[in-house]
Amino acid sequence: MLERSFDAESINAVINHPAIRPFVGFAEAGELDASPLIRPENLFPFGEHGGFALLWTAPYTAEVHTFILPECRGRWACLAAEAGIAMARARGFALLWTKIPPDAPHVLAFATGMGMKPTGEAIEEDGKLHAICAMSIGDN
Repeated sequence: MLERSFDAESINAVINHPAIRPFVGFAEAGELDASPLIRPENLFPFGEHGGFALLWTAPYTAEVHTFILPECRGRWACLAAEAGIAMARARGFALLWTKIPPDAPHVLAFATGMGMKPTGEAIEEDGKLHAICAMSIGDN
């Protein structure tokens, strides 16, 4: 279902898809390029309908970014998240976390449905407070 991708062109095509790009990064940044993030410490589990960026932020810890095409949000996305979590665990990550904007209750529902829990913390980004959710996936 998902494989570790090193293909910046395929990853960029999904990230810059019109149904995904407006919700990723700052609008004024224009088209995004994941090439500089494709490094050994980061993991891009991707499949036919999108995937995830797991960006190293501290030992055994990755920040998760989700990029799933609209037609596959639902069952495929949940199976993909389970596969991505398994890949992260196999890679040695023990903690996954993400930032969720206040105007995205569907993202919060997906994250918590996959096992993340709100930490009670928030971080300001693009003028909005984003809730932090995290989950333990290993024992490192």
